[in-house]
Amino acid sequence: MSYLLDTNAWKTISFGGKISSKAHVLIKSETELFLLDISFWEICKAVEYGRLPLDRSPLKWIKDSLSENITVLAITPEIADESCKLAAAGLETADPADQLIVATAIIHRLTLVTRDHLISKWGGVPVLNY
Repeated sequence: MSYLLDTNAWKTISFGGKISSKAHVLIKSETELFLLDISFWEICKAVEYGRLPLDRSPLKWIKDSLSENITVLAITPEIADESCKLAAAGLETADPADQLIVATAIIHRLTLVTRDHLISKWGGVPVLNY
């Protein structure tokens, strides 16, 4: 199975944070993990706003945190288009980054790794709560 990490899931795994027992599949080397490039921006903004203290620059942290089994996906026209249809489909998140991440999971048919209750409750995309 292949998984798309939301930004918080990537951050938690990179910091060695606590994950659920069913999410331990994510730390196996043979598990295919994906990350949307907007997560880079979210990390940098969290540092800028003082919500994420790092022991190095955001750029260095990002580069150090990209393991060999994470493939970075780019926002495509299809992802952008799909993200703008989510509110009409019942997803009530106003966060554009979350909308793009959810749209990426839909377009690429990936299971989204998230703790976001709105997305989990929505049911429009397969979710692994970590």
